[in-house]
Amino acid sequence: MSTICGHFVQNGTIKSTDLYDMLKKMEHRGPDTHGVYLDGKIDRVNHIEELKENLASETHIALSHSRLEIMGKQKITQPYISCNGKIALIHNGEIFNYQELRTLLYKKHEIKTGSDSEVIVHLLGEVYQGDLLDAVKKIIGLLDGTYSLAVTDGNSVVIARDPIGKRPLYYIRNQEITYFASEKKALWNGKDTPQRLNPGDILTIDNSGVEVCEGFHLQFPQIDIVDFREAVEIYKNVLIKAVKKRLMGLIVSRIGVIFSGGIDSVLVSKLLQREGKNSICYCTGTEESGDIVAARSVAEDLGLELKTTIITEDMVEDILPEIIQNVEESGLLQVEVAIPMYLAAKLAGEDDIKVMFTGQAADELFAGYPWYKDVLRDFGYVRLHEKLWEDLILSYTDTLEREDKLTMAHSIELRAPYLDKHLIQTVMRMSPRLKIQDKNDNLRKTVHRQAAVELGIPPYIAFRTKNPAQSGSGIHEIIENIAKRHIGGIDYNLVHVNINSDKGSIYRYGNNVYGDDAARIYVQRMEEDIQKKYIPPFLAG
Repeated sequence: MSTICGHFVQNGTIKSTDLYDMLKKMEHRGPDTHGVYLDGKIDRVNHIEELKENLASETHIALSHSRLEIMGKQKITQPYISCNGKIALIHNGEIFNYQELRTLLYKKHEIKTGSDSEVIVHLLGEVYQGDLLDAVKKIIGLLDGTYSLAVTDGNSVVIARDPIGKRPLYYIRNQEITYFASEKKALWNGKDTPQRLNPGDILTIDNSGVEVCEGFHLQFPQIDIVDFREAVEIYKNVLIKAVKKRLMGLIVSRIGVIFSGGIDSVLVSKLLQREGKNSICYCTGTEESGDIVAARSVAEDLGLELKTTIITEDMVEDILPEIIQNVEESGLLQVEVAIPMYLAAKLAGEDDIKVMFTGQAADELFAGYPWYKDVLRDFGYVRLHEKLWEDLILSYTDTLEREDKLTMAHSIELRAPYLDKHLIQTVMRMSPRLKIQDKNDNLRKTVHRQAAVELGIPPYIAFRTKNPAQSGSGIHEIIENIAKRHIGGIDYNLVHVNINSDKGSIYRYGNNVYGDDAARIYVQRMEEDIQKKYIPPFLAG
């Protein structure tokens, strides 16, 4: 896990001090080692400050990378260079099949590390024939994992993002300069809105300009699993593999789990336990909230180590600026959902946890949310199946990017086995009748729950209903109480700005706007104040 950033100057050069500024603002993402590419020159250091002298030079193309060590120390850190010296790469993410990809290398390569990222640059070196975009397109479909990566051949920069969108990437165009970074805060300048590179897309930058083109996207699979027993057996197999591949190569002694006591996080915890891993579950909520009560009960029954943070109104008021600063937006629903995870990751960070697992995406895969009953009732199974796929593909906008930033704020990498590429394709081959039996099915996720029982989860846990994160933790009422103390009159312009920036499944299915006007104004003003503090010197003009 890491951060990447850089610039491309169309037909010109600028000082590279912008990289120092961007790296400092995202230092939490990669605090261990740092490297830069400056028009072909590579510099690698242990501390960002050591880069200052070299970053005073002017460059046409500059790339930079900071690393969070979770896979062992490497003798050489990024940027990685192809054997012929033509291609340089920086990569944020994990490639789980990198050992298998090494077998595709035909030529003799000097592989200097055991890094999954280095394999990518050697694959590019083999297929590159003068067209960098074409080379990237040829190899990204082979990658099983998560990535946002940038490569250059000295003439252009090509940036690609994985088809699920686990690792964020943003860019802005400021006159003749294009900047890109793993987080928006590195690009905030008070006038340009950072643009997201969407999952599966490619951004290509050269002296003729900037263009977004199609990269590698997941294909909507055909339904061919209609037998319940077949579905359960296939799902158990692919889920176990998804967990195992996310454990390969880890050097950390302990693993954290974002834990709510619901079936999704419980099953992940159980599978880690089965693999013999020393895992700790982290849960946050008010003293009597549903998540805390359920988490304590489940952890005791399953022999899981659990640590909790009891949320109070004063605590939430104190950390709200941190939440908005890190999630980089102030949509009310997004902020409320972020608080429990942020506090769980904060507690894990204090325990020196570097990797956490999450149960994210099981609801989209198995029709877990209650509104899927309404879709079934109103439109039938065909439309339900389409909506599950749409919500899964859109999850980067309202969930994945937020969760990546919340855990990386504490230098923790988040891994999501339910978002495994092969697991997604397998589960979406299942008939939706195997996920939700009819419009009155209040539990839903039938295959998922049955598989959990057969993998060792007691039925009373596997078939328990659960509230959403913000209500299960007691956050919603707390935010409204805080806002009412601080907000007098209602500024409806700010309310509309906040509503338009908010997102989540509730907006795609609900008829009512979520939340209280005073709460929206409170968090919106906070974001505007935070952005002003981040305007960087290199973009101040």
